[in-house]
Amino acid sequence: MRRRALLTTAGASMASLAGCLGDTEYTITDVAVTATAPFEFDVTVMEPDAVIEHPARLEFELRNRGERPLRVRNTGVWPFGLLKLVRSPDAEGPGGTLLYTAQYETSQYVDIESRSDYGVESTPLVQALDSGQTVSETYELHGDGIRGAGTAYVRGEHESPIFEYRRDESEEWQPFSPDIEVTITTKQLW
Repeated sequence: MRRRALLTTAGASMASLAGCLGDTEYTITDVAVTATAPFEFDVTVMEPDAVIEHPARLEFELRNRGERPLRVRNTGVWPFGLLKLVRSPDAEGPGGTLLYTAQYETSQYVDIESRSDYGVESTPLVQALDSGQTVSETYELHGDGIRGAGTAYVRGEHESPIFEYRRDESEEWQPFSPDIEVTITTKQLW
């Protein structure tokens, strides 16, 4: 009886691994950012491989290089909101791959069951970014959400700008929509 239980367990383990072994794994080989605003904005690859064992990780960093505070507004989580990866630089609306951050789990404005089942309230989140202040957030890119190698683009999940900003209460909100190109290649398994 023990031998049969051992063989059943081993068979089930091998069957579960078979699906994983057939999954494609990816590597982020480059991130290019083009942005114009009163900010320093950068995206750094913290972990390039989106593999079965763990996701790729990108750190988004924003610094106010002006002499006065800037007010930053978005929805979901502050400062960057919900972000997605899309295949076309002109993509708008639904679609794409959600970039995940642990902040989604703790935000009262994000209802997330999984990376494909989530919602966000449209309540504006506004905070000041003081002169010289830097904020950052790390987002994950899971391999099962990648639709193949090539160039992808980061966009706000529900709106094109990643966030909006202004210096004074009297100013209009300005969209911040940097061009963020992410180059993804198939991971070479040696």
